[in-house]
Amino acid sequence: MIRAPFTLAGFGRGVRFGLALALPIGLYGLAFGLVAAQAGMGWGWATGFSTAIFSGSAQLATISVLQTGHATLTAVAATVLVMNARYLLFGATLQPWLSQAGPARALPSLLLLGDANWIITMRAIDAGEKDRAFLAGTGIPPLVVWLGGTVVGAMFGSILPDPKALGADLMLPAFAAAMMAVMVRGPASLVPVAVGAVSALGVGHLAGPGWGIVAAGLAGAGFAALTARPKGHANAA
Repeated sequence: MIRAPFTLAGFGRGVRFGLALALPIGLYGLAFGLVAAQAGMGWGWATGFSTAIFSGSAQLATISVLQTGHATLTAVAATVLVMNARYLLFGATLQPWLSQAGPARALPSLLLLGDANWIITMRAIDAGEKDRAFLAGTGIPPLVVWLGGTVVGAMFGSILPDPKALGADLMLPAFAAAMMAVMVRGPASLVPVAVGAVSALGVGHLAGPGWGIVAAGLAGAGFAALTARPKGHANAA
């Protein structure tokens, strides 16, 4: 069986694309480090958190849950799983292309998968990218600057400005809005967003913003899964 190419050249091509993501993701990591420091998390714990989870939305949501003072291990685990559930869909969209590199190469590459480099990789695939090392390459610069930003923010959180004063607290919703704009294909695509927003407002008002984020993820993703139809079926309707 001839496997798809997985070369240093493809990896380097991916790194060049990944460098374009470095500045915003580095600032995002810095913002998380600041938030973690202000929540009482040391730089070692914050860095370990960023290494293990590598997901800004899940990490900030988890911090929100922890700050309620009533967090349990179950609540923290549920927050991370719900916020990262989208990676199941990301992996599924990449599977037909990436699996041709073989599991020994595909699975480690998925550890570097993030929202931004998923979009870049999908666009590269549409443009004819054949080298499966491209995905891993796009993930290296974001990982490095994410961890670096976390360390700086957590270590100097006591002397750096409040992230809200810099507008860093708007980074997550702004990034989510940018992703939504890329993925929206018509008015129907906005319905799960509306369902999630309503759920977040209702649950957040009753149980706090951390649980509001969890509720939005569950409700929006659940609605999308229940109403999704195969393309062939949609075309036949």
